[in-house]
Amino acid sequence: MSLQVNDRMLWSKGRRKAFTLSYDDGITQDIRLVELLKKYGVKATFNLNSGLFGQSGTVAAGRKEVPHIKIKEEDIATVYKGHEVAAHGQYHKCMVGMDIARCVEEILESRKALERIEGKPVTGFAYAFGAYDEVVLKALEASGISYARTIEATHRFDIPQKFLIWNPTCHHDDDKIFELADEFLSDGFYFSLVTPAKLFYVWGHSYEFDQCDNWGHMERFLGRVAGHEDVWYATNGEIREYVEACRRLIYSADGRTVYNPSAIPVYLGGTFTKEYIEVLPGKTEKLLKPINM
Repeated sequence: MSLQVNDRMLWSKGRRKAFTLSYDDGITQDIRLVELLKKYGVKATFNLNSGLFGQSGTVAAGRKEVPHIKIKEEDIATVYKGHEVAAHGQYHKCMVGMDIARCVEEILESRKALERIEGKPVTGFAYAFGAYDEVVLKALEASGISYARTIEATHRFDIPQKFLIWNPTCHHDDDKIFELADEFLSDGFYFSLVTPAKLFYVWGHSYEFDQCDNWGHMERFLGRVAGHEDVWYATNGEIREYVEACRRLIYSADGRTVYNPSAIPVYLGGTFTKEYIEVLPGKTEKLLKPINM
């Protein structure tokens, strides 16, 4: 039997593992977190509420009360340089139960403000309180959002089928996070019907490190997952852009060649081989021969 397994998506440069982070609210504790990420060479996506820039308050949420101070608008570009900025709603409203017009306003006004700062389109989103329904999903589509993160942990390394319902692997305080890190970093092939590539996605709020007095926990975790040559460290937006480029590939009817109509190179390989091919933008390449099983 001939099993066609060598045309599957791999990550940038043929890597089989990708790691991404997502942090919400745009608060001053992010400054310390950004320094940690710089130390370990890791990228993140930061989800901001554009209507709350510079506002001061506290947060407890059943834990120790700590400062919850929003970064000022004039400091956003400097603080998050080298990372991705995404929307978290204009005023951090739970949009479930709202009509579509108010949902669109909450999303679009956030996008507009962030785009004025970034000077480029901002199409990422994280649901306030992790809450969404069918109306919210329609509003996101109408507002030009390309991906949206939930708070529903999968404890897996799968690539989302629908980027508007992007479930992370886990929260940074998850009891299984180091166990998951070891599984993620293992060299065993990751079997999936879609791709042999793994995606480890961690989310949270940086103020939680103050609440739990566990900045050391995050540093130990970064020390475990960072610095591996076979891992692609990317923002949420970079992950989505790459996956969508792979999904746009055009294959010949005989399964021997593939054309890349996108603007970025993509990499294809298989579950049972470490070989891979690079398909440059606008180019056609021969696929690896299928393995006889």
